[in-house]
Amino acid sequence: MAIYHLSMQIISRSKGQSAVAAAAYRSGEKLHDERTDEQKFYARHVQPETMILTPSNAPEWMKDRNRLWNEVEKVEKRKDSQLARELNIALPIELNHDQQKELIQSFAQNEFVQKGMVADIAIHRDDTNNPHAHIMLTMRNLDQDGFGKKNRDWNADFANAKENNRGYVKNSEACLSIREQWANYANQALEQAQINERITHLSHEKRGLETLPMVHLGHVAHDMEKKGKKTDRGQINRDRRDYNKAVVDLQAYRHQKEEHLKKMKEKEKQFSFSTDIEKTYIQKAASLVGQKVITLEDITARHEELRKMSDRHDPIERHFHVQQQQFLNVSNYYDRVRDLEREIQQNEEKVEELKKSLNPFKLKENNMIKRRHLDRISDLESNKESYENSLQTYKEKLRFNTREEFIERYQSFNKNKENRLNQIHYEKKQIQVETKVLLQAEEAIKQAKIREISSYYPDLKTAGKHLTYSNALRLEKYHDTAQQNQFRLSNIKQSLDANHKKLEEFKKHQKIVHIEKEHVSTMSKEVEKLSSIEKQLDELDKSPGGKAKRLVSKKTRQDYEELQSEAKYGRENLRELGYKGQQDLQQQQSRINTMEKTVVPWLEKEIKTHESNINALNTVFNAIQQATRSEEQAQQRHQLRSTNINKSKNQGPELSP
Repeated sequence: MAIYHLSMQIISRSKGQSAVAAAAYRSGEKLHDERTDEQKFYARHVQPETMILTPSNAPEWMKDRNRLWNEVEKVEKRKDSQLARELNIALPIELNHDQQKELIQSFAQNEFVQKGMVADIAIHRDDTNNPHAHIMLTMRNLDQDGFGKKNRDWNADFANAKENNRGYVKNSEACLSIREQWANYANQALEQAQINERITHLSHEKRGLETLPMVHLGHVAHDMEKKGKKTDRGQINRDRRDYNKAVVDLQAYRHQKEEHLKKMKEKEKQFSFSTDIEKTYIQKAASLVGQKVITLEDITARHEELRKMSDRHDPIERHFHVQQQQFLNVSNYYDRVRDLEREIQQNEEKVEELKKSLNPFKLKENNMIKRRHLDRISDLESNKESYENSLQTYKEKLRFNTREEFIERYQSFNKNKENRLNQIHYEKKQIQVETKVLLQAEEAIKQAKIREISSYYPDLKTAGKHLTYSNALRLEKYHDTAQQNQFRLSNIKQSLDANHKKLEEFKKHQKIVHIEKEHVSTMSKEVEKLSSIEKQLDELDKSPGGKAKRLVSKKTRQDYEELQSEAKYGRENLRELGYKGQQDLQQQQSRINTMEKTVVPWLEKEIKTHESNINALNTVFNAIQQATRSEEQAQQRHQLRSTNINKSKNQGPELSP
C-alpha cells in the first residue's frame, strides 16, 4: 500500500553537521572533507542509486559530489552556518525502480532545480518495503565562479519554519505546499502506471478520519523492530493498530445502520406511490431474499444468484445423461456377449455331433459342415473379444469388475440420478417462482418511481403512466438541481431557448477572440517579414559598391527592385491590417495573452456549462414530450375504438328480404 511520508531538515554546523559527511552517508560514496581533512565513508549493504541535478547556468564541476559539497563548506564561514536543506521522501512501493527514479527526478527538477538550486539525490532500497529518497539542496545563487549570495526568496518555499527538537521542519503553509506538490506528483505517477493506490498530504483529522495515522519509524527503529527488539515508536504503531481496528468495527456498524435507515426511507417513499397489489409484490420479494426492505440493486443481485444456480444445473444434468448412456452401453455389451456365448456353444455342440457321426458315405459332407461351424465359432469369438475389450474400458470408468457389480452400480446410479434430478426439478421450479416474484417486485418499484417523478411535473399529471422508467431516472436527475417553477414544459422550453441564446453569445465571443488572435498573429508575421526585407535593403544600401553593381548587373538590380517592391507591398498590407507601430502591436499581443489566460478559459467554461444545461434540458423536454405524445396516441386509439363500437351498435343486424 502506498504511504505518504515527507520530512524536511536543515543541515547546519550549529548541530555539529557537515555537508560532506551528510552527502557521503546518503550516497554511500567515499568523500574527502577538506575542512577537517577527513575521509567520510559509510558502508551500505545495498548501494544507493544517486544523481546530481544542476540548473542550466551551473558550471560542470557541480556534478562532482566531492567538489560540490566541499565548495559549499568553503563558502560558508560562520560556525553556525546553514549548509543545505534536505528532504526525506517515501517512494510508492507499487512503482518499479525506473518509475520511482523518474518520479523523484521530475519532482526535484521542477520544484527546486528550475528555481536555481542544485539537487543531490540518493535513493535508498536497503529495505524493499521502505524505498525512500534523500534530496540535499544548495542554499545559494549560482554565478560563473560558483556560489554567490544566499537566496532568501527560497525561504518562502521551505517556510520561515521553526525546527522541532529532532531538527525537522514543522508544517507551515509553504512546507504544506511542497508536501501537497509531492502528493500530486506521486499520484500522477501512480495513475500513469495504472495503479489505483493514491496518497495524500492531509492529516487524518483534516480528512475527517477517526483512525489514527501510523508514525514513521525511521531506519534505526525499523532495523530494531526487524530484529525483534521493541521500540517506543513501534509500540505507538501497535497501539494505534488496535485502536484503529476498534474504530473500523464501529464505523462498519454505523455504515450498516445508515444503510438500513436509508432503505427504510426508500421503502416509505416506494409505498407512498405504490398500489396495494404492488406493495404485496414488493413485500413478498423482500421476504424471499430475507430482508425487510428491497431495492432494485437487491433484485438485480438476486437475479444474478438465481442465474448462477440455474447455470449449475445444466452440467449436472449433462453428466447424468452421459453416465446413463455409458451404463446402457455396458448393459448392451453384456447382453451381446451373452448372446455370442450362447451361439458359440450351439455351434460347438453341432461340431461334437458331427464328430460322433460314423456314416462313411457322409464323411466329406460332414467335414464341410464342421468347417463352416468352426469358422463361425472363430468369428463369434472375435466379436466376443471386441465386446469384452469395450467392457474393460467401461469397467475403469464406472468402477466395477463383474456383471454382478455392474448391476449393483447401475441400480445405485439410477437411484442417485432420480433423487438428484428430482431435486434439480424442484430447484428449477423454485427459481421460476422466485424469478416471477422478483420481476413483479421490480416492475412495482419502477412504477412507484415513475409515479413519484411524475408528481413533480405538472405536465405529467395524467401522462405520467406513459413515462418510461429510463426517462423517469433522467427527470429525477434534473429534479435534484431544478427549481420548482422550472418543472413545467413551457418553463423548460424557455430555459432551453435562454441557454441556446447564451451559448451562441459565448461562442460568438470565443470566435471574436480567435479572429483577433489570428489578426495579431498575421500582423506580427508581416512586421517580422517587413523588418527582414528592410534589413536586407539597408545592408545593400550600405554595401560598398552596391549601387555600382546594380548599375552594371541587371540581375542585381532586379533583386534589389524586387525587395523594394516586397517592402512596399508589406507596408501597404500592414496599413490595411491597421498597424500603428511596434508599441501598439506589443500592446495588442499583451492584451491577447491576457485574454488567453483569463477570458478564453472563462468562455470555455461557460460554453461547457451551457452545453451541459442544454443536454439536460433537452433530455427532460424530450422525456415529457414522449410521455404526453404517448398519452395522446392512446386517447386517439380509445376514441377510434369507441366510435367503431357505436357504429356497429347503430347499424344493428342485417335483415334478410
